[in-house]
Amino acid sequence: MKILQGSIPEGIVWRVLILLSPDEDLGRAFALSSALASDNHGQLVAAVFVPDESEESIAACQDIIAQVKEKCREDHTPHVLIIYAADVNRALKELIRKANIDLLVVHADSPTRHDYVKLNCGVVAMRGDRIEIEGEEAASGRQQLTRILVPTAGGPNTAHALTFLLPLTPQIEVTVMYVVVGSQNAGDERFGKERMRQLLEYVDAGKRIKSKVTFADSVSDAIVNEVSDGYDLVMIGASRESSMDKVLFGDIPGVVVRTSKRPVAVVRQPHQLTGNLTWRIRKWLPRLDISQRTEAYVRIRRNARPDIDYFMLITLAAMIAALGLIANSAAVVIGAMLVAPLMSPIIGSGLAVVLGDARFLRRSVGAVFKGAVMAVLVGMIAELLALNIPLSHEILVRTQPSLLDLAIALFSGLAAAYALCRSDAAGALPGVAIAAALVPPLATVGITFTRALSAFYQMGEAGNVFRLPLGALLLFTTNFVAISFAAALMFLILGYRPAAARKERKRTQTRAIRVSILLLGLVSFLLVFTTYELAQEQRNLTRIREVTEAQVGEIVGGRLDSMEIVAFENGFLELDLVVRTPNAIPYYVVKDLQESIGGILSGEGIIEEIALTMAVIRVTEMDPLIAPTATPTSTASPTLTPTPSSTPLPTEPPTQTPVPSNTPEPTATLLPTATLLPSATPTLTPTMTFTPTPTPVTAVVTYPFGLNFRETPSRTGTSLAQLAENSVVIILDEQVEAEGVLWQLVEVDGQVGWVSAEYLSPNITP
Repeated sequence: MKILQGSIPEGIVWRVLILLSPDEDLGRAFALSSALASDNHGQLVAAVFVPDESEESIAACQDIIAQVKEKCREDHTPHVLIIYAADVNRALKELIRKANIDLLVVHADSPTRHDYVKLNCGVVAMRGDRIEIEGEEAASGRQQLTRILVPTAGGPNTAHALTFLLPLTPQIEVTVMYVVVGSQNAGDERFGKERMRQLLEYVDAGKRIKSKVTFADSVSDAIVNEVSDGYDLVMIGASRESSMDKVLFGDIPGVVVRTSKRPVAVVRQPHQLTGNLTWRIRKWLPRLDISQRTEAYVRIRRNARPDIDYFMLITLAAMIAALGLIANSAAVVIGAMLVAPLMSPIIGSGLAVVLGDARFLRRSVGAVFKGAVMAVLVGMIAELLALNIPLSHEILVRTQPSLLDLAIALFSGLAAAYALCRSDAAGALPGVAIAAALVPPLATVGITFTRALSAFYQMGEAGNVFRLPLGALLLFTTNFVAISFAAALMFLILGYRPAAARKERKRTQTRAIRVSILLLGLVSFLLVFTTYELAQEQRNLTRIREVTEAQVGEIVGGRLDSMEIVAFENGFLELDLVVRTPNAIPYYVVKDLQESIGGILSGEGIIEEIALTMAVIRVTEMDPLIAPTATPTSTASPTLTPTPSSTPLPTEPPTQTPVPSNTPEPTATLLPTATLLPSATPTLTPTMTFTPTPTPVTAVVTYPFGLNFRETPSRTGTSLAQLAENSVVIILDEQVEAEGVLWQLVEVDGQVGWVSAEYLSPNITP
């Protein structure tokens, strides 16, 4: 493409491009293009393509260029271009891109054919715009348009046409007509009126565009009959099922052109892959009318101002939130969410993005930033008042955002924008404020940042403490970006958008939406990592509990009642357990439990060190379906009284005094075997007596997993044997307390050794 005369206009305005030919009249196409450029506050660009660069070709274009300059409106100066291009279609696409053309107007009857099917701008193809149809005055382009008929079935191309025709009213009368084919029917009439109502609401036409339902045997006949009633132009939306070329020479436009005394313009919206899908979706969305949108816009913009009331409420809400976080009070934190006014400027930023209002966007984002800084400072001050209090659960939970928080923020933004636009849904705003949770993360940033600075100055390093304020800051950023993006989406659904002629705002809207999507993607990327870390941590916590429960049942022989993870960081795990068991638990069993849990978890790479404390709840297990039975006891045998682990067994040796029993046994009295009398001649008189063996005291082993029978009273002593449950041992008269364990000297199968006295129970023989 080579421009032989003129230059491509600069700046961001709404532009109309009309393609002319030296052998054609300006016609209604030029009148329409000039009116659209003027009333849409845009520019008119007239281009002529020549086959070569010769002076003859350029001279042939001078007459048509002079007509354009002469007949254009006084308040508008057209941009006229003479262009040489070997490939006209390619040059046309390049011109539309460089000049930022919004609407292309062409003569479809021209001998020069253009491929305008996939152009990124709207297209108006004019047919029947000839002197033999309209006369010399209309063909010259001097006659202004007064009435335009727009037959429609309610499609997106007609909606696009009405967006740029709307500014022409009321100077030009625009009428939308729906044709009902067949006999008159009330249901079909209501359907047609509803179609037109949706169409006019979509373009915010109000009462500026007329609507009409007519009945006829064919659509083309109805259009021809109606246009003969003084209309200057018929504008038809292109078919959504066929290409532009087929539409231009299709049945309805072709029949209308052949039989009508007025030119026919076929309109097609810019080429978009999702254009028709978007149109179908929007037909069923809860759109607001222009008055409702205006009212909501004024309310949101007023509330987004960072005035003295805004900063006062931010300060109070941040202090309430900080104190509630420190005190670990969820109710106080919820109250702070209701007081905080941050939601209004965040929602305002979403509305500014949709409208492409750069000034409104700067003010809303500035209000959010100032309020956030204020809340962080208040949180730092609150932390100074309680520097030595440990971080509460309410604080820690806001330092680990996840993708779940992103989803909550997105739906909160949708709900907030909808509630602010619908007065009957305003009661949902307190719930939205609670769900969004904007101020508590900022207060958490201040609290944890102060704690990190204190750790840095005291120890010279903060370790992982700075991760806490960064996590809370990520949570607030997630809420801000997601709520703003979701609010913008809801405003689009409700019908907010910049006017078609406000091209600068549309460009601002496009840039702002791209930035919002980029920020949302970045936040989502970061949350993927934090969510993965949380999932790994939760998996480790679950595994810790599983291992602990299993080892408590296996080693202690009890049931885990509760488990508290006191500390779990940098490979160190500290557990506080409460165990229910019917047996007393000695020290070495707790140590075995600790070593067993630590060995399993360290082998899986979860921890490196472990510390464990355990509280024991002694329980008596009974079956409510079986009544307890008395245990037979014998008074004729010695009784070994069971004692708790903290009470030593009796140290006196078993008595040899005869005890009555059911079966009397002989008792022996030990007498001196010799009596030494002082005499001159000592005499030894032996006395023969019978001495029976005393009855030994026995006990049984109660430990269900076997009791170590050791050579010495020590946990490290050599194990002589493993005594199974219910094994019988002979109690000897010696006890020793060592290593926190009461050791009892016993005899088993003629071998003497030591066992734990806590796992012995009297052997009751009936």
